[in-house]
Amino acid sequence: MDIIRKINSNFRDNKIFYLLVVSLFFVGILLGSYTIKYMDGVDADSLSKYFTEFIKSLNLQKVENKELLLSIIKNNIIIILLIIALGFTKFGAPIILIIDFIKGFTLGYTFSFLLTTFDGKGLWIALVSTVPQNIFYIPFFIGISIISLELSFTKFKSKFISGQGTKIRLESLTMKYGFFLILFSIGVFIECYMSPGLIKFILTKVYKLT
Repeated sequence: MDIIRKINSNFRDNKIFYLLVVSLFFVGILLGSYTIKYMDGVDADSLSKYFTEFIKSLNLQKVENKELLLSIIKNNIIIILLIIALGFTKFGAPIILIIDFIKGFTLGYTFSFLLTTFDGKGLWIALVSTVPQNIFYIPFFIGISIISLELSFTKFKSKFISGQGTKIRLESLTMKYGFFLILFSIGVFIECYMSPGLIKFILTKVYKLT
């Protein structure tokens, strides 16, 4: 109950940060989803054919989980560290919000693109390729963004005031970031060890690709 009370208190104190991060993230998703509809027909067809061949090859090849794990971490680590680092700056808030928008745009674009593969019948591929891990990735990125925004704004306000309780603040930040990193780790595990199997199942049982 104490945790729930702290979460409610944090939400009341930082409603504007929650609103900004969630709004920009989902606006990015919506814009990314619509962008695929306005791609040049030739480019869209070429990209779709390339991805279709790639997804077919995935069904025939053994997934190297170690390489996939390293790839997932490599693709996310810079953005994660950047969001966290910007929280320790006085003017990092706008850049954090831009990153959230871009993350949302990328997710929306990817989902919409996958949806149009296999002659517009790629719903299951889109779902198993993006949804399971993003159930954890989305709260993770929203969570660390709000923490970093709160920290950055606090630093901005106290620009001319000597800080107090730095040690406690850092310990609290470590706990908060640690909690969301657990969510990220779960998402990584799903994307690395579960999603490939789900994709193969969809390819063989739904699309009948061998």
